[in-house]
Amino acid sequence: DQTYYWRIDEVNAGADLDIFRGNVWSFTTEPYAYPIPGVTAKASNEQTASPASRTVDGSGLDELDQHGTDVKTMWVGNLPAWIQYTFDKEYTLHELWVWNGNSEIESFMGFGVKDVTIEYSADGQNWTALENVPEFGRGTGTATYTANTVVGLGGVRAKHVRLTINATYGVTGIVALSEVRFFYVPVQAFKP
Repeated sequence: DQTYYWRIDEVNAGADLDIFRGNVWSFTTEPYAYPIPGVTAKASNEQTASPASRTVDGSGLDELDQHGTDVKTMWVGNLPAWIQYTFDKEYTLHELWVWNGNSEIESFMGFGVKDVTIEYSADGQNWTALENVPEFGRGTGTATYTANTVVGLGGVRAKHVRLTINATYGVTGIVALSEVRFFYVPVQAFKP
């Protein structure tokens, strides 16, 4: 996802060595991975005003990918809890970006996900646990919060991904997750 520029100038032979500037040309290389569009989400439990779909609809994000603090733009549930994501087809997964729970009282209450088990599946029936899942970073409780956890998915093939929340940053039993974004690696040529 880098843009390169170049220009060829013509230098005349002879005593004057006039330089004639050429046009500036450029090309942009494709990114290694792309966001998966149209992801759906369901959870073991959720509040009507804060459904699981809020974690994939961009509702709390601004144009700079900063998430706000309104809990109506997040998923809120109760422990024990899981949230499952389904894609339109099977993908080769690269990364998962996470915007954790980010309410204005996050620093006091700790609704955000801390310890999570991530499993993936091609058919929604047989699941494999992802190894080396990092602890999720805590939300800042500010309107300028950007994704602060990136989970490497190592090129696993899946149509479904489930996050089982084992612990949050607080003790209330309430869990919140603001947004997630899955990235995939294209396995065939496209957009010639």
